[in-house]
Amino acid sequence: MKKISATFFILCFVIAVRAQGPESFDPFKDRELYFDILNGGAVLIAIYLITSFIQRLINQFYSYRIKNRMLDKGTGESIVREILQPDKKENKNYILQWFFMLVSMGTGLVLVNLVRPFGLHSLAILAFSIAAGFGAYYYFSRERGD
Repeated sequence: MKKISATFFILCFVIAVRAQGPESFDPFKDRELYFDILNGGAVLIAIYLITSFIQRLINQFYSYRIKNRMLDKGTGESIVREILQPDKKENKNYILQWFFMLVSMGTGLVLVNLVRPFGLHSLAILAFSIAAGFGAYYYFSRERGD
C-alpha cells in the first residue's frame, strides 16, 4: 500500500509542478508532461530493477555463507537438511513470468507503433497488453497446476 501511495504522490507532484503554466494548460495534450512522467517513471523502474538485483545477489551470497558455516561447524543433520532444502516460497516459474510480461509488453509496443499518433489510447493499448500478459501467465500456471 505504501508503494501505491508513494507513486500516486509522485504523479500528483509532477502534475502540480506543471500547473504553474498558462491558463490554458491541458494535461492530456501537453507533450512535455507526458515526457516528464515517462522519464520519471523510467528512472524509478530502473532504480527498482537495479536495487532488487543487488538485493537478490546479496541475499544469495549470505545464504551461501550461512550454509557453509553450518556445515563447517558440524550442526545437527536434521537442521542442515531442513535449511539446505530449496525455498518453497520462491516461484519456480519466475523466468516464465518474465517471458509472458516481456512478450506482452513487446506486443503492446508494436500495436502502439502501428496505431499512430501517440496519445492516451497508446497508454490504454499498453495497459491492456500487460493485463493480457498477466492473464496468460495466470491461466498457464493454473493449467500446469502450480
